Amino acid sequence: MRAVPTKLFCLAATLLLLAPLPRAWAWGVEGHEVVAALAARHLTPKATAQVAALLGGQPQAVMIADANWADEIRDQRPQTARWHFVNISISARGYDGRHDCAGGNCVVAQIDRDIAVLGNTRLPPARRAEALRFLIHFVADVHQPLHTADNDDRGGNDIHLRWRGQDMSMHRLWDTEIVEASGHDPIMLAGRIGAGVPPATWRAWQSGTPAAWADQSLHLAQSDVYALTRGRRFFRLDRDYVAREAPVARIQLARAAARLAWLLNRTLK
Repeated sequence: MRAVPTKLFCLAATLLLLAPLPRAWAWGVEGHEVVAALAARHLTPKATAQVAALLGGQPQAVMIADANWADEIRDQRPQTARWHFVNISISARGYDGRHDCAGGNCVVAQIDRDIAVLGNTRLPPARRAEALRFLIHFVADVHQPLHTADNDDRGGNDIHLRWRGQDMSMHRLWDTEIVEASGHDPIMLAGRIGAGVPPATWRAWQSGTPAAWADQSLHLAQSDVYALTRGRRFFRLDRDYVAREAPVARIQLARAAARLAWLLNRTLK
């Protein structure tokens, strides 16, 4: 990795700080659609029927269509913004609800709440459908490493880098560039990712809790993101970084899909 000239470094830093800050959308549109498409393929008949009834259409199609709904409503419902992530310090060993999720206002606690709402058949269908839409999105969010880990940098949004001639945040790189390195068609990508997961591995992933999944994402952020940055906020990435990390992203997308399908199959019996 070549050093950045001091004047160029300072100019880039100034421009990036003056630019509008990106929104923290985990995995970007495509990544969420991949998780939804792959999870839909693994629903039981009972879960398939209930997803179709609640969302009003063929399960894979409606799950893909609603995969980014939780991001689309954030301007109208700002109280939901903190449900997309949890800030666990990179120096921590794991998630601590009392410290990391004050008032239950984080993705870990919200997944648990949405499971309870979805499973309560006494509630109005519209409310259960909303919980389902949130689950489709938030289970993917908790598997994005930079939606669980933080180094006083807003989950990597304040880490600015240059990669292949582009200026972007580390968060954006993980949201979109790393996923798109594997392909641009969510349904085809979901098929390829799913085909690469042995059945025994898929079954093994279908366990745990949202807190445990957050811990797993935290550890990936510690080893694959923050070990590289070493506290820096502005630097260049070598050209092969995305190619090296794309398999990690694909595994996380597959884990999210396996766990989303598992949650829906358990909840929509």
